[in-house]
Amino acid sequence: MPPSRRRVLKGPKRIPRLLLFIALLLMLFEQKWATGLMSNSVDDWVSGSAVVCNGIPGLTKEQRELCHRSPDVTVAALKGLQMAISECQHQFTWHRWNCSSLTPSSRNQQSSVLLQRGYRETAFAYAISAAGVAHSVARACSMGRLLSCGCDPSSYKGRTPAKARGTQWKWGGCSHNLEYGMEFSKEFLDSREKAGDIQSTVNLHNNQAGRLAVASNMQVRCKCHGMSGSCELKTCWKVTPDFRIVGKTLKDRFKNAVLVAQSNLGSVTPLTRVRGSRRRRPDRQRQRKHRGGRRRRPRDLAKQLFYYQKSPNFCERDPAADIPGTAGRRCNRTSGGGDGCAALCCGRGYNVVRQRRTERCRCKFHWCCFVQCQNCTVEEWITVCK
Repeated sequence: MPPSRRRVLKGPKRIPRLLLFIALLLMLFEQKWATGLMSNSVDDWVSGSAVVCNGIPGLTKEQRELCHRSPDVTVAALKGLQMAISECQHQFTWHRWNCSSLTPSSRNQQSSVLLQRGYRETAFAYAISAAGVAHSVARACSMGRLLSCGCDPSSYKGRTPAKARGTQWKWGGCSHNLEYGMEFSKEFLDSREKAGDIQSTVNLHNNQAGRLAVASNMQVRCKCHGMSGSCELKTCWKVTPDFRIVGKTLKDRFKNAVLVAQSNLGSVTPLTRVRGSRRRRPDRQRQRKHRGGRRRRPRDLAKQLFYYQKSPNFCERDPAADIPGTAGRRCNRTSGGGDGCAALCCGRGYNVVRQRRTERCRCKFHWCCFVQCQNCTVEEWITVCK
């Protein structure tokens, strides 16, 4: 066959591959800008670090450089941020502040006014975000999704898990790489804080407190080995906890957050609160005793959330302060708790309205293999804040 004829045959094979590659790049660009920072389709971003990192809005220079070095880990970190948003909204569903400052549609979290304050809510937002990144990256490492890490290389020598006591056991399996997750979370999120003022100092502390909430709730999983199911030997490994446990832990620390002030040397000093509105100086703190005479264990300040500004009541809408208010929020008129209309509506009262919604009903499974449902209209009376 003449050389010219061979070139004619080779051309059509190369051109479709090039067109396909260009089409994929265009699809990635369109998908990124359409979905924003917290998209559910972040898995598609890992096809090339330049395409991934340059198209993610809201990243600082340091974060973008880190993304270029580890685009796959950055994808896992973004998934962790999305998980943190969902958990935050779950924990504060019936609060006046319902985690509205952290939404998947936000392209840049730093643009939120509330996240630039020193409230308790700000502390929780930073802590849950750092915890989400560490948690997601640690699990992705153990699942083999990342190039730069794998299972936790620690051997845990000398540590006997409670589940394995009283029987033969050994460390094995694939422990979640929490050390790598916490390190990447620190490098990815702490790089935004540079000023050295009380705001940055407190944000860095709360970031670490969120990561410690994951570390302090690590769990042990064990698998039995032996004939006929006998547990003659156990293989144990460590896993990160369900993220709901982390959210509950940080919610408890949110309720007992520590008020701090900045010293002349730039560090923050806790102002321990006592009964009533009085405060006790740090150098005069004493351990209060329980009823049985036992001394109460002092709180580990490294794990506590810090704040330095009193929170607003979040009742009235104030766009300048990033406060949506509670008007129109659904409430429970028979409840005396935080979801009750008295607390959630801030004394403005409530309206009783009729709500109509459509939901799936009368679902049937058809062999094989799909489920067919009907749409049913449900009407109910609900109470919403004035």
